[in-house]
Amino acid sequence: MAQQLNAGTRPRPAMTKFLAWLPIVALAIFILTPLLSSLTYSFFRSDGSFTTSGLTGLADSGKIVAPLTRSLIVSVLAAAVLIATVVPAVVAVHLWAPKMRSVLSILCTLPLVVPAIAIVAGLSAVLRNLASHGRGSLGMELNTILQSQDLPLVLVGTYVVLCLPFTFRSIDAGLSTLPLRTLYESSSILGARMGTTLWKVVMPNIRGPIIFSAFFTFALSIAEYTVAATLSINTLPVFLNTLSSTNFRGSITLSVLLNLTTWLLLASATLSASRFGHRSQAEPPPTAANEPRKEVEIS
Repeated sequence: MAQQLNAGTRPRPAMTKFLAWLPIVALAIFILTPLLSSLTYSFFRSDGSFTTSGLTGLADSGKIVAPLTRSLIVSVLAAAVLIATVVPAVVAVHLWAPKMRSVLSILCTLPLVVPAIAIVAGLSAVLRNLASHGRGSLGMELNTILQSQDLPLVLVGTYVVLCLPFTFRSIDAGLSTLPLRTLYESSSILGARMGTTLWKVVMPNIRGPIIFSAFFTFALSIAEYTVAATLSINTLPVFLNTLSSTNFRGSITLSVLLNLTTWLLLASATLSASRFGHRSQAEPPPTAANEPRKEVEIS
């Protein structure tokens, strides 16, 4: 009798499979519906005929070149600065100060609990204070350099702070899976310098987290609007918002292209991290001990 009841209440395999796919289908509908609607509006008129007026309007005006170039430069610089600062810092903490790891984790996670608009408000107050020293002063010069429309360094610094939590978590998780101290001591015994160890031993073993962090930072930076608009810097998202008042179809087309680019970057980051992660697990770590003695740099 109990077996009959259990058999009656046991969910069917087809029903279980349907329930497992239901959240994925609902999420796909939630994400793809506005994207497909935007694509339809961008490339089809109300009578159903195909049109590329949105793209040709963007190309003909030529106003997109400056904000697009500015956004690309800022995004690449933000990714490069973040990787160049976070990786050595996390490696140093893992090697020589493991007790400081929790402190560094808290400091790097702080931008998650501080709203972006609060960061921008504080940054604006600092810039106003620099400008208040008057024309020709050092503060005014710094204010001009930081907010230069050609290379707005203030955006680079802000995007580095905003992406810091995700980059730290990714690099820290990658280093936690390595016998880092063993690799470092083996490399040092063979005479390799710290820079050689970091470049030839540590970096190849965390290529996945590094590539993921770089792609993620680039994708977030090139699509960020709040900080750039508040500081009145004409980046690609700010230009998109301005364009909507004069060329609405063109602004929708540009937003679709920007969304697709961001998605492709994040998908590439995920696939690259997975690929290099599997390769690192399958292959022995390329330590200095595996290299011929003559290739090791003697300090």
